[in-house]
Amino acid sequence: MEKKIEQTQDLVSEQLKALMNLLKGRAPGGLLTAFRTPQIIFGMTALNRIKNYLDGNLEEGDRRVLIITDDFTEKFASPISSILGKINIESRVWSGVKPEVPIDTIDEAVKICNDFKPRVFVAIGGGSVLDTTKALMIKFEKPETNLFTVSALEPLGLRKKIKYFVAIPTTSGTGSEVTLASMLTDISRDPPKKFTVSHPELIPDYAVLITDFVKDMPPFLTMATGLDALAHAAGSYVSNIGTPFADAMNFYAVKETIKYLPRAVKYGAKDIEARAHMQIAASMAGLGFIHSRVGIDHALGHSLGKVLNVHHGLCVGMFLPYTIAFQMKISERWKDLCPLFGVDPKNKSDNELAAEFLKSLKDFIHSIDGPVSIKEIKNPVITEEDYNKNLDLLVNYAETDPVAYMVTRYIDSEVIKRIFEYAWDGKTIDF
Repeated sequence: MEKKIEQTQDLVSEQLKALMNLLKGRAPGGLLTAFRTPQIIFGMTALNRIKNYLDGNLEEGDRRVLIITDDFTEKFASPISSILGKINIESRVWSGVKPEVPIDTIDEAVKICNDFKPRVFVAIGGGSVLDTTKALMIKFEKPETNLFTVSALEPLGLRKKIKYFVAIPTTSGTGSEVTLASMLTDISRDPPKKFTVSHPELIPDYAVLITDFVKDMPPFLTMATGLDALAHAAGSYVSNIGTPFADAMNFYAVKETIKYLPRAVKYGAKDIEARAHMQIAASMAGLGFIHSRVGIDHALGHSLGKVLNVHHGLCVGMFLPYTIAFQMKISERWKDLCPLFGVDPKNKSDNELAAEFLKSLKDFIHSIDGPVSIKEIKNPVITEEDYNKNLDLLVNYAETDPVAYMVTRYIDSEVIKRIFEYAWDGKTIDF
């Protein structure tokens, strides 16, 4: 069975690769004719408002809610259960989500759903919890569906068993609370490989931003998830695929992140304003990238993260300068971002401006203790020998990542390998 699944994924990847490379990554642009978003609820009254929405829209026989968490975010389930109990809604908690979403964990959750028959999912957690919930919605409602072959162009027919999907993020970076994407891990591979399931029907119905749920994130998690949001927004903005709606979201998310992420990292729970703004920035970046396309940093980051066990947000943030430098050869949209990083474009050649901008971007990442090269990564430390030993596998995983097929500048395995080689010690892309 595992071999069959792996072959199915490879077949789908090859078909997608052929299509996207043929059209130089611009094929997805024709799909960006709608701006889909959940109802976003934030501020002091957010919990009370979602309670009122559910109370007013659930019939007597539908008042069953499954609260989905991991073992860390389970502590946030109690206040939600208490609020639901006040309006006669029965709730159960499933805390079996695992980091990086190994697909076998979804089967366990389906069994819970078949027994309890929930009508509402309330997902409380970071990207893994929210992505697990999206995959669970498919397998609970459509158990025969092969997750590897889900097409965004074909209807799934969800919302028959689950009436509402409520997403409450406990990190500020993935943007999964507003997106159609679910990042999962194929554990049949050695090492495991990430893959994405994307479909408009996976967008949550409500995204509830509760600042109390993110205020105590430790500095590393704040930094790494914040870099994820920055990579989403900046990488998408320079992708050459987007709309005025997406551009507005991405541009403002970059602006908010530059202003508030350093404060959130430094002061944590003492700076609630920074925490609240980073929540909004992450959601805006999520809306921005699903209506454009993330940069090649995500293909590279997905690969590095799984092969060498590095945090996703840290990976994609580290690769962001390489994404932008790579896109500079075919786009000038990066120039729009210069003023946000304090770079004055006046009286400078393109080469001078590019060098100053990339330095400012790297300086920003360094200012929050983030890396801009592989050898700077502290957790875990990666030796040059181990990196080079895994280089071919890194290239293979990045090249077959769906994100790589949608990059608007042509890439192949040789190009990807060069980027990985440059990233070891932070060399600026010059090709």
